[in-house]
Amino acid sequence: MFRRRGWVPLLLLVGATACHEPPPPPPPPARPPPPLGPAQVRAAFPEGVGDPAGWARDLLAGFSESSLVPDATRVCGVVAVLQQESGFQADPPVPNLGALVRARLKEESERFGPLGPPAMARRLKDHAPGDRRTFEERIRRLRTERELDLLFREMLEAERREHPAMVATANLLDTLFRGRRLEDLNPVTTAGSMQVSVRWAIDHARSRGWPDDEEQVRDALYTRAGGLRFGVPRLWAYPLTDTDVLYRFADYNAGQYASRNAAVQRALAQLTGIRLAADGDLLVYAADGRPTGEEGETLRAFRAFRERFVPTLPETRLRGDLEKAKEQSFEETPSYLALRRVYREQIGSPMPSAAVPELELKSPKLRRGYSTAAYARNVLRHHRACVQRLRGD
Repeated sequence: MFRRRGWVPLLLLVGATACHEPPPPPPPPARPPPPLGPAQVRAAFPEGVGDPAGWARDLLAGFSESSLVPDATRVCGVVAVLQQESGFQADPPVPNLGALVRARLKEESERFGPLGPPAMARRLKDHAPGDRRTFEERIRRLRTERELDLLFREMLEAERREHPAMVATANLLDTLFRGRRLEDLNPVTTAGSMQVSVRWAIDHARSRGWPDDEEQVRDALYTRAGGLRFGVPRLWAYPLTDTDVLYRFADYNAGQYASRNAAVQRALAQLTGIRLAADGDLLVYAADGRPTGEEGETLRAFRAFRERFVPTLPETRLRGDLEKAKEQSFEETPSYLALRRVYREQIGSPMPSAAVPELELKSPKLRRGYSTAAYARNVLRHHRACVQRLRGD
C-alpha cells in the first residue's frame, strides 16, 4: 500500500510535466525543386524534335527573362504546350489559311455596302513593289501566320501609297485598317510555337518595358526564341491557389484564372439554383479583353446570392469585386470570401478552388466539338510523358 501511494504523486507529476511540454517544432519547409540544366532540358523534348539543344537554350532563356525557376514541372509544362500547339514549329502552318483569309476579307468588305466587294476585288488584283504575284495569288498560296501578316502589311502599304487622301470607298482598305489593330482583321489571333495571344503578348511587352508595337511583337512571336520569351510567362508567370497543372493548362487555353472562375460559377449555380455556363468569364468582356457595361448571367447570379445569403454585403461591391476576376486578388474580395463561407455552411464541404471551364472552342484552326477540357487533357498527357522522360522511365 505504501509503495502504491508513493507512486501516485510521482505519476501525477510526470503527467503534469508532460502536459506542459512545448509542441514539437513544425517540419522544415519543403525544398523547392531544383532547376534543370541544359542537358536535362534537352532530354525533356521527345525524339524527333529538330535541334533540341537550340530549343533547350531558348527555353532556358525564356525562364531567365521571366525570373522563373526552370524545374521539371515547369519545363515539362512548356514542352507539353509546344507539342500540343505547334509540334515544335516556330511558325506553324495553318490548314486552309487562304480560304479563311478570303472569307474574312469578304465579310469586312460587305460591311461597307454594295461598293465594298468590288473595291476589295480591285485591291486584291494589285501587288507589292518588286513582287509580280497579285495579292489574290498570294492569298491562295498562304501557308503560315507569318506569311499572312506580311501580306496584310503590304496590302495596307499599297492602299496608302495609292490613296493617301482617304477618298470615299476607293480607300476601302485604308478605312478598314486605319485606327484598328492588325489583330482585328487577322482571322488568326494567336501566333508562334506556343500560340500565344497577340493581344496578351502586346500587353506583356508593355508591362516589361519591351517594344510593344504590334508588328514587332508578331515578328518576335514567329521566332523560336520569341515564342518562348512570351510563352513561358503566359503559362507560368502568375500564381494559382490550386497547384494541379491540369488547371494551369486549362487556363492557358481559356484565359488566366478561368479555372478558378469556373469553380465560382459552379458554386453559385449550386447555391442559387440558377443555371450558369461555367466558362470562366464572370463578366461580359469586349474583344480587347476589358469588361463591358452589360450585366451578364454570373453577375445576376451573384446578386441573387447576395440577396439570399449575405444581404449585409453592399450590392455596389459586387461588380467592383468581379472586375478583379482576371487577378489573384479576386480571392481576397468580400464577394469571393462570402461565397466560400456560405458554400461550406450550406454544402458542408469546402468550395472547390478550381474547375475545368466548360468551353467549346471556336477557331478557324480547330475542328468542331473541341473543348478546353479536351485541350487540357491532351497537354496533361504530354506533360506526364515529359516527366517520365526526365525520370528515365
